[in-house]
Amino acid sequence: MASTIVSRPAASLCVTRSQGVEESSRLRATSMSGRALLAKPVSFRAARTTTVTKASSDEKNIVQRAGAGLAALGLAATFAIAPMDVAMAGEFDIINTNPPQGGLVDDAGVLSKASQKQILKICQQLKNDTGFKLEVVTVRKLVFESDPFAFADQVIENWFPTVEEGNNVGVLLVSTTSKEGALVGGPAFMQAVGDDIVEGIVVDNIPIFTEQEKYNEALISSVNRISNRLNGKEDIPGPTRQEKAKGGNYKTKEDTAKNRNKFAGVVIGLLVIATAVPMIQYYGYTGSGK
Repeated sequence: MASTIVSRPAASLCVTRSQGVEESSRLRATSMSGRALLAKPVSFRAARTTTVTKASSDEKNIVQRAGAGLAALGLAATFAIAPMDVAMAGEFDIINTNPPQGGLVDDAGVLSKASQKQILKICQQLKNDTGFKLEVVTVRKLVFESDPFAFADQVIENWFPTVEEGNNVGVLLVSTTSKEGALVGGPAFMQAVGDDIVEGIVVDNIPIFTEQEKYNEALISSVNRISNRLNGKEDIPGPTRQEKAKGGNYKTKEDTAKNRNKFAGVVIGLLVIATAVPMIQYYGYTGSGK
């Protein structure tokens, strides 16, 4: 069959900010630094050359049917694995799509179904009781924006482009590869949460638990601390890092003295045996000769 080389661009993804958003709507409060970050337009373009082979109509129909079957199988597997309330997305999708309806995006796939349901329940109850909304996001690795706070800022800027929309919203982010996290939000949300809770979560809860590969505990404990603060309840302190005891491999003075005494006793015992045994043998020989 004859082959023809056809050059055609692949699908491109380009998302820009709305031109009508007011300047004040671009500001978001972040923890620790207190700086404002503007959402960056994200674009992804690529061009490739592909080979198109002219085939008969029967072969094309077979390929089309096979492709449709595989697509249906993949879609069914996706819905079977992931709960309907939990969105599955990549780094580009997280930034450039609407916020998830359920409030949880487990892109890293580290949360069990029980943990997902628990987090969704806490977030929904928080919204009902206080009016504050918490979005929880997990990613495997941040490639295009390695700073978790900067990426979380971009997420909230794109999901809630105006101050009015994002005033009572917070985003809790965990990156499983770098074992880091961030908590950002609108002005009202950050003021209600407080810097101490933000610091405790990003310094204690997230890094300590993720270093132990306990991602479920890292997120659930962080969500509980946020919920307790916003509901006016007592804070639950985060985990403490267990420091390994630092000790030298040298012997102490007491150990050296004990070993010296043992060594001296062994030497004296050997000297006694070496002296007494020949004398006893000698007297035995001489006595038997008389």
